[in-house]
Amino acid sequence: MRAVPIYSHGDLNVLRYEQDFPTPIPNPSEILIRVKYCGLNHLDIWTRLGIPGITIGFPHICGSDIVGSVEEEYAEIPKGSRVLVYPGICCNDCDNCRNGTETLCRDFSIIGGLSKYNGGYAEYVTVPKTNIISLPREISDEQAATLSISYLTAWNIIKKLHLKENDTVLIYGASGGLGMAMIQISKALGIRTISTISDDSKLNFAYDIGSDYVINRKKKEIALEIEKITRGIGVDAVVDNAGQKTLNTSINSVRKGGKIALCGTTSGSEANFQIRTFYSKQIQLFGILIGSKLELLELINFVNEKNIVPKIDSVLPLAQVRQAHDKLEKGEQQGKILIKI
Repeated sequence: MRAVPIYSHGDLNVLRYEQDFPTPIPNPSEILIRVKYCGLNHLDIWTRLGIPGITIGFPHICGSDIVGSVEEEYAEIPKGSRVLVYPGICCNDCDNCRNGTETLCRDFSIIGGLSKYNGGYAEYVTVPKTNIISLPREISDEQAATLSISYLTAWNIIKKLHLKENDTVLIYGASGGLGMAMIQISKALGIRTISTISDDSKLNFAYDIGSDYVINRKKKEIALEIEKITRGIGVDAVVDNAGQKTLNTSINSVRKGGKIALCGTTSGSEANFQIRTFYSKQIQLFGILIGSKLELLELINFVNEKNIVPKIDSVLPLAQVRQAHDKLEKGEQQGKILIKI
């Protein structure tokens, strides 16, 4: 089959397009999926580059936002049906797995990420049968290929932080997958959003998807702008997927008793922060890792009900995965980048 495996961690050159990679054979608990689209995420980049202390087997295939069709009948899902893959892998036997909090399972990992499961940069992928979700006809394949990582994370953030109508949230990176997801879902729930961009060319995009306020972080200091917009109060919550370079900005921007969701490290994974300010403001800090399968089912229904349509930056063929990674790594996208298999 056609696939783009990596045989080691490294730069763009480790992504190798191959036309005769072995087609996977599912074991009795798995099912074979013919992949149609795979959405890109920063997780793909981190997996390609590698993270110190985490080892995976090679060759490995990245890609966690997988949409395709099943190659055999399973339960109520006929052969050939359109499915979305829930990307979380767990033991299915511990209390967390039984209680619908499988992301807390000791064995939790993500398909196509830093795990033993290959992902969607291929014509076929095998996944546990319990991970497939039948897609409603109202949701297109392209739309579905954006949901399992960025949009699920956003949905989980809103639930875990108990964000509600008229709350105000600061969102970094309006043109990225998570930024777009947070803005669109928040808009549908009546939550006010203040988003950031790195270039004025992304200004219209940020407003078009529903931002109430937009700050160009290259021109203005975020915390000072937040102070002006909120009249000195601060935002109710911050969605921080950047980490190292933004954590102190998040602390300075959130109100007393406010909340910060940490859900990414696009600017670095280690940060020094203002401990005194943090506890003096009695800030609540949440670590967020995608969400559960049940939450993904909730999200699909919500997106369908509210007619939320993610913006697609570009759709590239499998042979151009390197170009896709390069664009995402440089932050040049406006919306989601998809790979069409």
